[in-house]
Amino acid sequence: MRHHRKLTDDERLQIIEARAQGTPAVVLARRFGVSTRTIYNTLSRAKGDRSASTTTISTRLSARQLAGFQAALARRGITDHPAALRRLMGAADILLRPVDPVVLDHLQAWRAQVATEGAAVNHIARKLNEAKLRGRPIPFTDDDMTTIRTFAGGLFEFAEEFRILWEEQLAAMTREVDKALPGLPTMEPDP
Repeated sequence: MRHHRKLTDDERLQIIEARAQGTPAVVLARRFGVSTRTIYNTLSRAKGDRSASTTTISTRLSARQLAGFQAALARRGITDHPAALRRLMGAADILLRPVDPVVLDHLQAWRAQVATEGAAVNHIARKLNEAKLRGRPIPFTDDDMTTIRTFAGGLFEFAEEFRILWEEQLAAMTREVDKALPGLPTMEPDP
C-alpha cells in the first residue's frame, strides 16, 4: 500500500458511490491504494463533517493515578476506558467550570463572620492571659462565655452548611459525569 497518495476528484466520487452501495472501507482502501483512514476521511469530507478530525494526545500518569481512574470507571461498570476519557474531556467545560458564585458568597460571608467573632474570642483570650501573667483574678464574664458560645455555634453551623453545599456540588458533578458517560460498554453483573 502506498502512503500519502492523493486521491483525484473522480476517485473520491467512486469511493463515495461504492461505499453507499455497501463496499467495505478495507476493500476500497486496497482498490485505491490508500489507507482505510483516507477512505473514512474522504467520506467524512463528502458529508461536510469536519468534526471527524481528531488530535492524538499523550500524558504520563503514575500507576496510582491510572488505578484511580480505572477504579472510578469500574465502580460504574464501564469497560471502555478510552471512550470514557474522551467523553469526560468533552464534558470538561461543564465539570471544570469556576466555583458557583453562590458558594463563593457563602464562603466570603463565613470568612467575615469568623474574622469578627474570632477577633472577639482572641480579645477575651488576651485579657485572660494578661490577668494570669500579672497575677490578677481571671476576669471572665457571662458576656465572654456568650461570645465564645456564639463563636463555637457559628463554627458548627458553618461546618453543617459547608457539608450541605459540598454535597450539592458533588451531586451536580456526578450528574454531569453521568450525562457524559451513558451508553458505554459495561461489565455484565455476576449472577
